[in-house]
Amino acid sequence: MSQKNYKFSDYGDASVLIEFSKVFSMQAWQKVHHLANQLLEENIPGILGIIPTYTTLFISYDYLIIKREKLQQVVEQYIANINDKNLKIEGRIFKIPVVFGGKYGPDLEYVADSQQLSNEKLIEQFCSKPLQIMVVNRGPMFGTNFEKEVARLETPRTAVPAGAITAAGEQISIMIQNSPGGWRIFGQTPIQMKMEFEQNPPVYYKPGDMMIFYPIGEDDYSKFEGQTISDVEVKE
Repeated sequence: MSQKNYKFSDYGDASVLIEFSKVFSMQAWQKVHHLANQLLEENIPGILGIIPTYTTLFISYDYLIIKREKLQQVVEQYIANINDKNLKIEGRIFKIPVVFGGKYGPDLEYVADSQQLSNEKLIEQFCSKPLQIMVVNRGPMFGTNFEKEVARLETPRTAVPAGAITAAGEQISIMIQNSPGGWRIFGQTPIQMKMEFEQNPPVYYKPGDMMIFYPIGEDDYSKFEGQTISDVEVKE
């Protein structure tokens, strides 16, 4: 891969940003996360943190251990080895139970109307195929399998519960802790996905993992309470 296919920039005196594209594309996303996975596997001395996004990779480093020039040399060597054959991002599969609508999904009807679907058809479409985690931010974030964008709330809620399945624009997100939010809530899962900051990595799931969503009734919600994301991993 040539230099013109990405941009390597300094961010302050001890971090860099590698940008593969200014707009989202699946190829740019794959390059970002392939590079991130390679650097994490190598555990290179001096690299303190790696944050992959949709099209960029942010790296913080200790310049007393690894010089900026050496870091760029290492990163660009990995980039040079990227090809179509190794771009596929492998992941695990998780099955996520969701209560749609009612008190668990107050915006279900709005989201369904935005897609010109009935509530039932929207749920069917959402659950029809696995969604791949694209990034981890306030929780796992996905692209959407809806055909139209979903407008945000004009006034954000001051509290959105952990487990809320939310939609905005062309993205789906799962809230992993109670917090404010302006995305549309159309369901909620009882599965716990919170971050454990004393662990590395702080969450069990990662970009590239797939989540299969399926509907459950309100009466079934309590049956899954206390389960964590590792409990619903699909084992081979």
